[in-house]
Amino acid sequence: MAKRNCRWCCWGLLLMLLFSVVGVAQVQAAPLADMEYEEYRSQLELEYFLPFIMYDGVAVYATTYLRMSSILRDQELDFILVAAGDETLNLILGYTYHAPYWSYGLNFYQMPVYAGVYWDLGFWEEQKGVSLLASRHYSNEDRLNLRMQWEHFEPLSDFRYPVDEASVFGVEATLTHDDYSFLRQAGARWYLSLGGAYPVLGTDYKNIKLEGDYRRYWSGKRTAFIVSAQGGKILGHYPTHRGFVLGGIQQVNIGNVGTIANQGLLSTLADTVLRGYPACRYRGDGYVLANLELRLLAWPRSWQQRYRTGFSLGVFTDAAWVWDGSQQVSASPSLGAGAGFKLILGGLNLGFDYAVPLNTEDENPRWHFSLGEIF
Repeated sequence: MAKRNCRWCCWGLLLMLLFSVVGVAQVQAAPLADMEYEEYRSQLELEYFLPFIMYDGVAVYATTYLRMSSILRDQELDFILVAAGDETLNLILGYTYHAPYWSYGLNFYQMPVYAGVYWDLGFWEEQKGVSLLASRHYSNEDRLNLRMQWEHFEPLSDFRYPVDEASVFGVEATLTHDDYSFLRQAGARWYLSLGGAYPVLGTDYKNIKLEGDYRRYWSGKRTAFIVSAQGGKILGHYPTHRGFVLGGIQQVNIGNVGTIANQGLLSTLADTVLRGYPACRYRGDGYVLANLELRLLAWPRSWQQRYRTGFSLGVFTDAAWVWDGSQQVSASPSLGAGAGFKLILGGLNLGFDYAVPLNTEDENPRWHFSLGEIF
């Protein structure tokens, strides 16, 4: 009986303590309800500042990375500075502001850029310019991207065909749709782009460029089938090395600094894949490209489980028609077919493809390497 009474006393003390805490909280909450809260005001705050400075007895070398953002990330600023001695000064400054329906960007850049993928044929080019960006968000999958850009470029190394030194000013509008899921290997993505250059502000070119791309993905538990079609046409005067270039796997985001540099206005917006041919095999002012690829997941058991590690096999065929003015510079079409595999390690997607050119003389089978998803 004594133990039971002690237990009831303990429960009673706990209830009294609980009611007292609730009462105190209500008394303290009453004046808080009458307080006026300030609306959220977006402001940039320092997120990273990584300086590296070295002196070798002759010159000073400095590399600095600065990133600022607001709490809700509706504003972001990135700054990269690379300086060496008295002659080399490379920088990138990018600012982005996100509103409910629009996003805006302002970018300055001056740096050498490798035109091409680093492990294959390409050349170094000095680029400096400014770009203004705006993007209208219709939904998570659909948007309209607008760009105005001025750029000066000059070659820093020789290449297999002439490379211009000049300036260009252009505008571009691109309508995009993207509901593709990498983990499910399903969905579709496409874009339609219309842009051009005009000879103002000391620039040298006048042209109109139209380009489109469509990619569709179907997947089963261990299989995926991909259909891709691209095409483009440039009318007018443009830099000789900045038309459409096909051959091998041309990965747009690998060889430049993305939206800050020359992606879009001065080259293709998406990767071009013509396996069985060397890099930059064809160039011209018009092209049509089609790709078919069938993938089989060997490990793990489903596409959704391969976000860290995975291994898949594939067979494919690519076909391209390329024109330079009224002259067709490729076969009708230039075909490539082969097989390959993709290896995912720690989330990094590595691709190895072996392809045979089917109807083009003086071309031999070859291996192609890719980093990331090429479709």
